[in-house]
Amino acid sequence: MKHVFIINPKAGKDKRALSLIPEINRYFAENPGDYVINITNAPMDATRLTRSHADKGGEVRFYACGGDGTLFEVLNGAYGRNNVEIACIPCGSANDYIKNFGGAEQFKSIAAQVNGVTHLVDAIDCNGRKSLNICCMGMDADVADKMIYFKNFPLVSGPMAYKLAVAYMFFHRIGRRLDVQIETGNGVVRHQGDYLFTLAASGQYYGGGFHGAPQACPNDGLLDFVFVDKISRPAVPNFLKRYKNGRHLDMPIVHSYRGISMKVTSPVPVTVCADGECFSETEITFKICPQSVRFVLPANIVKKL
Repeated sequence: MKHVFIINPKAGKDKRALSLIPEINRYFAENPGDYVINITNAPMDATRLTRSHADKGGEVRFYACGGDGTLFEVLNGAYGRNNVEIACIPCGSANDYIKNFGGAEQFKSIAAQVNGVTHLVDAIDCNGRKSLNICCMGMDADVADKMIYFKNFPLVSGPMAYKLAVAYMFFHRIGRRLDVQIETGNGVVRHQGDYLFTLAASGQYYGGGFHGAPQACPNDGLLDFVFVDKISRPAVPNFLKRYKNGRHLDMPIVHSYRGISMKVTSPVPVTVCADGECFSETEITFKICPQSVRFVLPANIVKKL
């Protein structure tokens, strides 16, 4: 098997991702194997590099060395190819997807990753883009989009950028007019109204640790759909405290379902965020792609699927 390390040089405090290079070289010097290190230098570069290696044939294990955005790009380059596996070496500020399986430290060992075992996990199709974790629309997506802006400021860390983005959005428009149609095991459910946000989840955490979908499972063949009614501006901080800790599902303003797809339409373009990558749409469908990704869990993982 060939081991391909895709490194985002901008990921992590003190360029954590780049510091992996000597660790990788040292490991393979002691344990000879076929490996290559690629460093990205532009948006979606990881997708291009992953696709190029995968198309050469042969078994390939890709290591996304960066944050959730790097993992998203590697997934979209590898998806649909039967000869690939995907591993994640977390170097970003959030690293939310791997929280489904254990802490970040368990994923940082090169040896544990190279000797890790693959498990089939679900993916989400969002208008052709593939996501492993959570896709959202509304205020939380707007925050993710604005967070990218604040991260470009000197001395602003990832968590600080998130807090600044939340504060910024708090003083701007809250709520979006959405038409929601969900396909569940018991039929189609429809809702229409003004919502704070809505999400489709295979994983449980996003936004740097917000427990938005506490009942989601990354390999059960279903998506958890959560949407929240528009609330007054003063009520937002208290709601976010409960939301961060996953204590929101029993609130009357929160609606949750499990199913295989959700179609959301809006009269105006709404920001959509898929694993940290943002774009705008007026209509989007989130569909489950059951057990369609071979994801590597490191050899020393505590919690397994």
